[in-house]
Amino acid sequence: MRKWIFSGLVVTMICSLFSATASAAGKPPSFVSVVMDGQKIWFPDAQAFVDENNRTLVPVRFIAEQMGAKVGWEPKTMTVPIERDDLHIVLTIGDSTALVNGKEVVFDSKAITSGGRTFVPLRFVSEALGAKVNWDSPTSTVFISIQEDANAKYDEWGRLIRTTHLPKNAKDYPYILADVPNEAYEMAYPYSHPTDSKVSSVLYSTIPEFNKKNVDIWMNRLKTFGALWLNIDYKTIDDTWAQAVFATKVQSSNAELKYIRRYVEWVKENKIQTEGYLDPEPSMIYKDGFGNNYVRSKFRIKFNSFTESKNLLYDERFPNDRKFDKQVWYEGYADISLSTNVGGDWGSTLKVDPGASLFRNYFIRKADSE
Repeated sequence: MRKWIFSGLVVTMICSLFSATASAAGKPPSFVSVVMDGQKIWFPDAQAFVDENNRTLVPVRFIAEQMGAKVGWEPKTMTVPIERDDLHIVLTIGDSTALVNGKEVVFDSKAITSGGRTFVPLRFVSEALGAKVNWDSPTSTVFISIQEDANAKYDEWGRLIRTTHLPKNAKDYPYILADVPNEAYEMAYPYSHPTDSKVSSVLYSTIPEFNKKNVDIWMNRLKTFGALWLNIDYKTIDDTWAQAVFATKVQSSNAELKYIRRYVEWVKENKIQTEGYLDPEPSMIYKDGFGNNYVRSKFRIKFNSFTESKNLLYDERFPNDRKFDKQVWYEGYADISLSTNVGGDWGSTLKVDPGASLFRNYFIRKADSE
């Protein structure tokens, strides 16, 4: 069993709020994963971020309730009461102090509100509620541990493996994760060469480049691309954004940069604003036999503003015949392609393929309201 339990560890990282402003400036917001007892917490909208003090802030309701606590809201006093058994915590918005069972405790981040959600310091709330936290830099993941199961098995990324209610094609994968639904595993694979394609169980067992060090590099590149790709604001987007997106791709010529710049102009003309995130799953990679490796990724996206429901993303397969509702979160899984133009030792060179699409091999639906 892989243990991710370290007390007193300061969780530090470099990232920002998911905001179109950040992505438009060419500096993509970084998706921070939160894993609790081996299972990812999927926030319905606002994502975990890091404040100016390099402390991770999270939507308090979703973290605390996962720990069995009740979370309230007192608008008159701007306070957030959190209760579990005989533990009573009161956080005040805009304040860096809290009351824990009547005793004042000082911490180095303020509780804030953003996008209609209350954000609080992850480490303070986790430890105040009896959990322990750890920050894993290569994967930009916060691990929260509440209780250990001596019989549980975890993968190299600290994720809980399940052995029951398996998908029909479980043999295609090195293992099945507890927090990934069977429908994601059972999606059809992208078009491929029938004799040269390989499923992830084969890739990880036969190809040396498929090791954690390389895969972490690939996943971070996908997250960077996704943060730029899915967070758009017509008010601030500029050529810096275009060049940043281009830099995430495998570059054989400057032709694609011209297309990205055309999209930037369309964003301004069509008044497009979107927000979202892309979370690639390292254990779900498929090689199509033509040089592309598809990474199955969970995504969430919301189309906040547009004049025409057309080409809302930089994606040649965007379904223009489908009408997306504004201000509504959509979610699903998609296979995002990575490729390289480097031969030999290509392990660290995979980047986003120029033809990568959220709508090539995917499913999407309205997200459950929270």
